Amino acid sequence: MGLLNDLTLGRFVSINSSVHSLDPRVKMTGAFVLLVVIIAVEGWSAYVILTLAVLAAAAAAHLPAGFLFRNLGSLKWLVIVIFVMHTLLTDGVPLMASIPWLTREGLLMGGIFAWRVALMVTIATLLTATTSPVDLGDGLEKLLKPLGAIGLPVHELAMISVIALRFIPTLLDEARRIMKAQIGRGVSFEGGAVARARSAVPILIPLFASAFRRADDLALAMDARCYRGAQGRTKYVELKLKGRDGLAIVLLAVAAAAALAVPRWF
Repeated sequence: MGLLNDLTLGRFVSINSSVHSLDPRVKMTGAFVLLVVIIAVEGWSAYVILTLAVLAAAAAAHLPAGFLFRNLGSLKWLVIVIFVMHTLLTDGVPLMASIPWLTREGLLMGGIFAWRVALMVTIATLLTATTSPVDLGDGLEKLLKPLGAIGLPVHELAMISVIALRFIPTLLDEARRIMKAQIGRGVSFEGGAVARARSAVPILIPLFASAFRRADDLALAMDARCYRGAQGRTKYVELKLKGRDGLAIVLLAVAAAAALAVPRWF
């Protein structure tokens, strides 16, 4: 139950904030730029700047800290494994002669990569929490529109991406309901790894059945509304960049440039 309750990625939180009101293209481009910068830099000083930028955006979005960082709890074992692997496999000067495999460089590299994953997950959570699925689809379609000149089905790709993202919280809620129903029938989800793997079967089978049923219902609903792809479709709300979007772009550029230019303090 802990994993299902901790995952918040893909959930939109409807709040009136300056980040929510930004153009989705600005937020998606900003998230992509930050992810690229996170991969490009390695110094801890750069990660401090990026972390402060993400925390400032979260504060401007008025999101609860527990909601934003809850995903890290569900992915703690991934972060721990990344930290341990880089700690053990990075060569360097041993901290103690009795423990030659524990090096200063390994600890620093493990910490950097664990921090990198945490920042990536937080940025993705911030993006989906402040942008509705409809806005995500419109923004993605606008950003990919130039690729339509080479025959890429931009509208369909954006629609598929948004539907897949929207199904994440729906399926998590469905898995939570199935799990509670199975517990009521006497199924135990305690024990070791093998016992937990076996107990997952009563959840996965009805979850897959529910997912196929929801997909079929969605296809019928789209067909009943005469959905035929991008041909002949118009937008009720046209995306237009405003002054606050320009300010957000400037702040993002400053944060990215500072992270790339700052010297490695340690």
